[in-house]
Amino acid sequence: MKKNLINFMTNTQRLKNNIDAFYDLLGDSTTVFAHILKLYLKNSLTPSEDIELQLKERFDQLNHIELTADGLRRDIESILYEKTLVPDLRSDLLKLIEDVDVLINLQQACAFNLINETPHIPYVYHDDILSLQSTVASSADHLINACRAFMRDQNQVRDHVHNVIFVESEADKLSTAMKKKVFSSDLELAEKIHIRYFIERIDMVANHAEDIADSLAIYAIKRSL
Repeated sequence: MKKNLINFMTNTQRLKNNIDAFYDLLGDSTTVFAHILKLYLKNSLTPSEDIELQLKERFDQLNHIELTADGLRRDIESILYEKTLVPDLRSDLLKLIEDVDVLINLQQACAFNLINETPHIPYVYHDDILSLQSTVASSADHLINACRAFMRDQNQVRDHVHNVIFVESEADKLSTAMKKKVFSSDLELAEKIHIRYFIERIDMVANHAEDIADSLAIYAIKRSL
């Protein structure tokens, strides 16, 4: 089964290129979302038209990434359905691509809500939320490594999956600590709830990355049998 996957990927260059490009877009989305979050927090302290313009440009960039990812996903799915492949293996690959696409969508949706709902996030929480985002982005990076390993060297999948799970637990710790800090403050309840919403939306990316990593570990075990 493992040899079947490797030979299939080797002989299908278009599919291989599309999958690699697709995983690149996940990395791009976390980078762009990090820029959006930093710009938003900076603008909340010192509003300016220049920062507003940069925010719009970054959000447009993230939208383009999401649309490009959707197009690649559909093309990958078409190729997989056209090729002769063990149904179980094809199902695993399709599910993996669809789940990774959700990670990009989660970040696009969070950025959209951030810009449109304009939550008040006091300066005292800026470092905390940026630290959370950085940790969440790290979990996505480890997941990308795990996904690439699944296509090339499944012996490495377990190590990368472990990294995803470890980093996700760190993100959970940061998220929990920040929510406790927010709710013990003197902010209005509505403001606390609004900030909590965005903490959880950011952390959701790491949670979903862990879910994908768990599934990926199972896929790799099946391929090694």
